[in-house]
This record gives sequence, C-alpha cells and structure tokens, in this order.
Amino acid sequence: MERIFVLCNGDRLTCTEKAAIFRFSAPRKVLSTGANGGGIRSDLTAAFNYSDCGTAGICQPMEGKNLREHQRAVAERLGLDPDHTTGLDTAANLDNMVVITKCWGDIQITAAVSGGADVNALCAGDQAFLTESGSAPCPIPLGTINIFLITDRTLSPGAMAELLLTATEAKTAVLRDLMQGSSVSQELATGTGTDGMVIICAADTEGTLFNAGKHFKFGELAARAVREAVAEALFRQTGCCARTQRSVFRRLERFGITENTLSAQCQTQLPGLDIDWSRIFKKIDHDAFLVGAVALYVHLADQCRTGMLTGAEADDWANHLLMQLQRHYQCSMPIPPRADLMEKLSQFFCTLVLTHLQGQQRLYPELSSV
Repeated sequence: MERIFVLCNGDRLTCTEKAAIFRFSAPRKVLSTGANGGGIRSDLTAAFNYSDCGTAGICQPMEGKNLREHQRAVAERLGLDPDHTTGLDTAANLDNMVVITKCWGDIQITAAVSGGADVNALCAGDQAFLTESGSAPCPIPLGTINIFLITDRTLSPGAMAELLLTATEAKTAVLRDLMQGSSVSQELATGTGTDGMVIICAADTEGTLFNAGKHFKFGELAARAVREAVAEALFRQTGCCARTQRSVFRRLERFGITENTLSAQCQTQLPGLDIDWSRIFKKIDHDAFLVGAVALYVHLADQCRTGMLTGAEADDWANHLLMQLQRHYQCSMPIPPRADLMEKLSQFFCTLVLTHLQGQQRLYPELSSV
C-alpha cells in the first residue's frame, strides 16, 4: 500500500511497507542522528525511514561494512543521492507509520513516527553489550522508535538541538505512561536501543525560532504531536496500549516473573499432573483485582529500588498487600521473612494456583488433568 502526504512545509512524504521517503521541495536545514548524512546539514534533498525486515519478519543482512555504508546503499536503491540524503533504519512495517500535525496561530509542526518497543526497550544507563570495532558491522537488536519532525519555520541550531531534547522527553513520557519495562533490567524503559530522529526545517525564512523547549508554544506543539504519534505507532505495530498493558505479566516481566517461571515453580510443588498452564495464567493475567494489586506492588518495588522507600518500609506494605490478596482469594501462605519483594509475590502466585488446582481435584477426583 502506498500512502502520500503533503506535509506542513510543502514537502512530500511517500510511505510504503518498506520505506518512507521525504522529498524536499525547497532548501532545508536538517538535524539527523543517521549514520549517513547525520549532524546538522543544509545540503540535503531527501530523508528516509527504511524497514530492514523482509516479508517473513526476518531482518535482512546489513549491506556494507557498517551502518553508514548500509544507509548509502539503501539510498541508492530508493533512487536517492546518498551524498545528499540522510536516513534511519527500523524493523517496523512502515504501513504502520503515523503522521500527526499540530497547529497554533502561524506555528505548525508535523511528527512522522514508526515504532516498536516490545523486544528492545531499554532504560538509559542499562548495561550495554555492543562496542564499535574498526569496520566490523555491529549486530543491532530489533525494536526502534524513529521520529521525524517537520516544520515550515526556520530554527536556529540551538533550537534544533532543543527540539531533539523535547521530542525525546515526549517519547519517554509515552513509554512511562504505558509502564513499558526495560528488556534487560528492572527499570522502566526510556526508549529503545536503536531510536533515531530527524528534524527538518526551513533553510532561510523570516521569523527564525530560537526556542523549542517546554515553556514555548512551539515546544508544546512538538511534544503533543510526538506523544500522539508515538502512542499510535506503538499500537499499530505491536498492539501496545493502555488496555493491553492492563496485565499482570506485562507489569511483572521486567522482574523476571513470567508464565514460564511460574509454571516451572508450580510443577515442582505439584508434580505428576498434566496441566494446561496457559489457561490458568490467562485467567490470572487479566483479573481486575489482581492487576490493580500488582500495580501497587510493583510501585513499591520501584520506590524501594530508587531509595524513595526504605527496604523495611516497602517490605511492610508488601506484606500488607499480600495479606489482602490472600484474604480476597481465600488462600494462605507463610510470608518468608527474608525473601525479597518479588520472591514473595512469586510464592503468592504459586499458592494461588495450587489452591485452585487442589480445589479442582477435590471436586473432580476422576480428572487427571486441568
């Protein structure tokens, strides 16, 4: 499917499943994080967002020895001049790219965003595993939020840099609203490991803007456009939204509590039964009372991790929550005094599941499976 947009500055954006191409209709100033054509440039004629995934969802090998050579090869394949083009790479299907424009008075700005954060979400400061070594290609994980910002106004170099900061904060705000966890730590994600941004503004018009921060209307409009576009792009690509995040296991994944870990723990305590664990955990995952309680419990863990609560304070309230859960679900477990918060919660889930299974066995002793 081909989609064509005429942007707020008169430029043309053409989107297909594989590529989104911005063709400039006049001289532009560009700030790009791209490997090719990156930095601040005033001699570019186009920008692109390119999906490196094939039809089967498998990413294709990098063309060239590094990302810059790869992006130059992509530019040529798209019919663009690699010396006057910048671009970003993604694994997202660009049929899912979102274009949002915000206006106020004579100010207008467009955000064009593709995104996915389900496998590569990270918090700034998480442990990294990659280094650049000479000309050797770096294997980059899947999952990227790419943001293109377009305005018909001229921005000073400082305003372009400030706009990048404002847009990054807006993206992070969406991930925090969705409680998206890091894929490698217990932190909440601030982005993915491969995010990119391109800012495109007029090269030379009257009324240059020198500010793009949160106190200024231009910054507000940019942030609102980015927040709306990022949220919609994540939903289109992976289904991530407030409704799907209203889930026990999505909240607990960053702490290592998953259906697989719980089923393994339960099996050690109730061996010999052929149990459909997925059916049991599906009921648990979207239980409204349990989702609410887990949300509170996770907040205690976050507050304790950042030092906003002492270990004793968090532990006291965690025990209180666990007692309320046992009362609500009519199950009983000894609360281990020296276990950490997540060990206690994991033990509660096992107790809840085993209580349910034992009740089923008493009611239906002839059944050997659940």
